[in-house]
Amino acid sequence: MLPRLDGAIFLRSRPMQKPASLSDWFGSNTPASYGDARAEYTALRRGAVVFDMSTLGKLRITGGDRIAYLQGQLSQDIMPLQEAGCGAYSCLLKPTGQMLSDMVLFSTGDAIVVLTPPQTRRTVQERLEQFVIMEDVEIEDITESHVLLHVAGPLSASRLEPFGVAGALPLWYGREITWQECPLYVVRTDRCGEQGYDLLAPAESASELRQALLDAGVQPAGIEAFNVRRVEAGIPLFGVDMDESTIPLEAGLGERAISFTKGCYTGQEVIHRIFSRGHTNRSLVGLRLLAEVLPPYGALISAGDRRDAGWVTSAVRSPSLGAVIALGYLRNEYTASGTGVVVQHESSPIEAQVVPLPFVEPSRA
Repeated sequence: MLPRLDGAIFLRSRPMQKPASLSDWFGSNTPASYGDARAEYTALRRGAVVFDMSTLGKLRITGGDRIAYLQGQLSQDIMPLQEAGCGAYSCLLKPTGQMLSDMVLFSTGDAIVVLTPPQTRRTVQERLEQFVIMEDVEIEDITESHVLLHVAGPLSASRLEPFGVAGALPLWYGREITWQECPLYVVRTDRCGEQGYDLLAPAESASELRQALLDAGVQPAGIEAFNVRRVEAGIPLFGVDMDESTIPLEAGLGERAISFTKGCYTGQEVIHRIFSRGHTNRSLVGLRLLAEVLPPYGALISAGDRRDAGWVTSAVRSPSLGAVIALGYLRNEYTASGTGVVVQHESSPIEAQVVPLPFVEPSRA
């Protein structure tokens, strides 16, 4: 079972079949697996699985000024989203450069759809609405009216061919498909490190879409397989590995979520000051533990003469490596690959070693 955490949930009502176990993630019972988490992980690595991620926040932004407005609010360059099918990964920041949320955006041509962690959906909507004065911008919450399924694995693109997806899409790109007379938006997001696609559809088509995926050879999977794979991939999760005290550069999001050439946006001054300095004070790192013990969230990491050199954010047993691995933050003087550290645990201290991310590369079809 996964530990209880405070943050996002991914799986919700009407799973494709009755889950064999439930995990209390972020205050809501969600499927940890559908019978065999190890088999689901194997299917994710070798075939294609589907995760129900409908609890992610979904906002639809329309109006003639939507692109220019978002360009001044978000850390990523949004101008390419003038073209239908283009997408991006970005952050919404405080003036201090700390995160309010991360998000995926994509253009449907007449609107921008924003996908947020569940717990930041209202924060993002309120913040974006706060600065709309004379701009032609409308923000609509479509979370309850739409479902979001994530199909992932090396065979995911081929399994989506019956739905009209012809071959693998580039990361953050998508297309609109008419499926059984319903609009279906498909966007590549690689959420857990394997090739993966978000499918956004009207809620009334959810049952038929889930069944069609099963008929196409896509296996249902629970949050346990998702979490193991995304830690192996070194992907931080907002609400677990990142929160409102995190500066995105600390979490390694510089290349993924930030444009260093665009114009002004909230938090830009701090981000550029850190970028010019060349480093943060702490960084997210990978740890390989030398014991079969899962440290809890927040376990202190000692290094050198410092007992408080950092802390653990996520820990899993990796089937691919046959070892316990973790994500956590360390002060930069201890982040070099090969550095030996000690993770504090109530039973006994655990020796660990800093290793490069990702722990495990994505599978190939």
